Amino acid sequence: MASKSIEGKVILVTGAGAGFGRGITENLAKGGANVIATDIVLSAAEETAKLCEGLPGVVHSKKHDVASEQDWDEVLEFVDKQYECLDGLINNAGYMLTKPYLDTSLDEFKRIHEVNVNSIWIGVQKAHPLLKLAASRSEGGSASVVNVSSVYGQVAGFAQSAYCATKGAVRQLTKCQAIEFARAGDGIRVNSVHPGPGNTALAQNGVQQMIDAGMVADADEAVNFLNSLIPSGRFAEVEDVADLMYFLCSDASRYFTGAEFTLDGGYTAL
Repeated sequence: MASKSIEGKVILVTGAGAGFGRGITENLAKGGANVIATDIVLSAAEETAKLCEGLPGVVHSKKHDVASEQDWDEVLEFVDKQYECLDGLINNAGYMLTKPYLDTSLDEFKRIHEVNVNSIWIGVQKAHPLLKLAASRSEGGSASVVNVSSVYGQVAGFAQSAYCATKGAVRQLTKCQAIEFARAGDGIRVNSVHPGPGNTALAQNGVQQMIDAGMVADADEAVNFLNSLIPSGRFAEVEDVADLMYFLCSDASRYFTGAEFTLDGGYTAL
């Protein structure tokens, strides 16, 4: 049986300064992984690393604009010098734009595409050599890439046209990466995770955008409306996502590639 241990694995988590990214980082560090926690706001990444002090794993904090090729080069250069390989890459960074299609400018669409899609295109290409090397050295014979999409990459959302377009792109890009790497024998698995609304700052920003657009009167109305759409009756918690990421970074998930993991309390089952 494959071990679920991630002790000693080297894993890069983007958008690790808050929300799901911070929870994912902490959970991996509890399991003994060496985590590179990156965020566009360095102080946020540093706070995540500080919260993980004393855990079995080591957490490094780095400033990282995921839409920047130069930033990817600098972060991966650090990984190469420090560890020489990369066992896992969790592309978690992203942002939500809640705005009607006809009110969304091309510049706004381009920017959300840069952060949510281009970042994964750039990052996986640049991390590929380190991931492939890790796969060749690992007992399970694989390295893991996890691309964070959304339920809005699977179904439509009102006033979410730009966000849905980018998360749908992440969903399909993941499958193409998975197939190419599997057929090439690189040992790199690629899967997508699709959370529903979560108790994070990203979701709070989305709620505020709903208010600003006149869709709801206040935050309570927005949350009640969203909860009414979820059969389980609650938002996704950070732990829900963090536990899945732990599994996908472990060798216990060695046969999963090109798969979609939906964490939505039944939202997309309706």
